[in-house]
Amino acid sequence: MINELHQQIRVVALAREEAVKAKETKQVAFLAWQEEHAELLNSAEETATIAMEAEAKLRELTIQIFKETGNKSPALGVGIRELTKLEYDPEVALEWALEHKIALSLDRRLFETFAKTTPLPFVERHIDLQGIIAADLSMALPTQAQEVK
Repeated sequence: MINELHQQIRVVALAREEAVKAKETKQVAFLAWQEEHAELLNSAEETATIAMEAEAKLRELTIQIFKETGNKSPALGVGIRELTKLEYDPEVALEWALEHKIALSLDRRLFETFAKTTPLPFVERHIDLQGIIAADLSMALPTQAQEVK
């Protein structure tokens, strides 16, 4: 049995050495790939940043137009979703839940469902506006017939 143990120690030691070599080889190859494709990686990062900034601006404009007009769908591909957010002290909420025999521990989801429809003196409500953008905005682009005009 002791020979088998020593043999297995050698097997593990060799396997670890091979794993370290393979990891180092992978790292060298990955660094070379990154260097070779640096322009592509930079372009992908830049275009992703541009798209993210453009989407943030579109969400801001959508919210601004909603605030001015009350229209939740001011243009094709964009809209407003209202999210009710609750702020409260969980300890006070737990005391309230125990007093009303709703729970022995605070079930946040159940409590918040109840608190959204029932005013409670220790819960503040506010509406967060979230601009939403359709995944497909092609319907908002001009068609060839529109471009000719």
